[in-house]
Amino acid sequence: MGTLSSAHDRTARTAVIIGTEDEAITVAGTVAQVFSLPMHDAATVKTAEARLDLLSRSGLFGISVPTEHGGIDVSNTVLAEVCAVASSGSATLGEIIAAHFVAVEQVRSHGSESQQGTVFAAVLAGARLARAAARRNNEAADALPLTSSGLAWRLGGEVLCTPCTRHADWLLVPAHQDGGRTAGLLLPTRIEGLHYVANSCEPVNGGAQPAEHVLFKDVLVDGDALLQPVGEAAAHAVPRSLDLLLEAARQLGAGRRALRRFFDAPAGDPVTAGLLSARLAAAEAIVAEAGRTIDAAQIGLAEQHRTNAFLAAASAFTVAEEVAGQIRRASGESGWKPPLTESPSPHVAAILQESGTLRREEYRRQQDRED
Repeated sequence: MGTLSSAHDRTARTAVIIGTEDEAITVAGTVAQVFSLPMHDAATVKTAEARLDLLSRSGLFGISVPTEHGGIDVSNTVLAEVCAVASSGSATLGEIIAAHFVAVEQVRSHGSESQQGTVFAAVLAGARLARAAARRNNEAADALPLTSSGLAWRLGGEVLCTPCTRHADWLLVPAHQDGGRTAGLLLPTRIEGLHYVANSCEPVNGGAQPAEHVLFKDVLVDGDALLQPVGEAAAHAVPRSLDLLLEAARQLGAGRRALRRFFDAPAGDPVTAGLLSARLAAAEAIVAEAGRTIDAAQIGLAEQHRTNAFLAAASAFTVAEEVAGQIRRASGESGWKPPLTESPSPHVAAILQESGTLRREEYRRQQDRED
């Protein structure tokens, strides 16, 4: 497959095949324990590579591969729980796994049969997909520009990627052609013109690891790397809802991690402990229900299925983000975020505005039908 298949230039992996959803959650817990162990400065890089290799061989990367391609296609509720379990042990691990699952869903939703066959087979063997967010003038951008070059394109610009992207196999990059439509490019992480700014992938104890800064310098891209373009009608496509769901799951993991610290404190108030536990359990239930709604959107043909999935995922994310912030504040964690009602971040505010607009439109349609 041209550019896409060149990701196999690196040493082939052999991953465990996970057979059940319960096994997937158990394996996630085991890997999370390994990632949560403290780092030693003298062996930081080697230890990071060993842990990433263990993750690839664990079989977790393949659990969302469709059954027709040899996977077990776990439910999105289980996928969220795997991310929550991973994040409760290591914020970096949760980010790596979530980015991979969303990228796999992009291939599932927008990839050709040939692209799916190549990627899914590699993922089952332990290959990892990372994600990129475009930057322009040190600010977030929607996508990198693609410039026509004969039958191919040229790509340039800078992105911030999933931590340790250099150790992944493919990188999903948002790009737009001359017409302005945005599409996903699935590029090998080791190709000519792709440069990693830092010299190594150094893990960070405790909090999340910084995003990997990557530069694209006149990268040649052929048609095999281009996923189906996403237009205006696909604003609520399944990959976007899954992205929100797994963001919610990562917040649940952070909340669980902070709640353990609160329980460990000798002077913890039992009433507060009960209240925080109840709120976290409620958020977990909302995340699980959102996962089931996304399951329906993956097989449903109506646009309403995808809209419902987005609304459910948006609700799960905003509730989980707020609850995690409350628990982190109560546990005394440095860098905690204030409750959502006091100071929503721009990202959360944008999600709330979009979901609120959709819900108000649906309310008005119901009123019109009743009148």
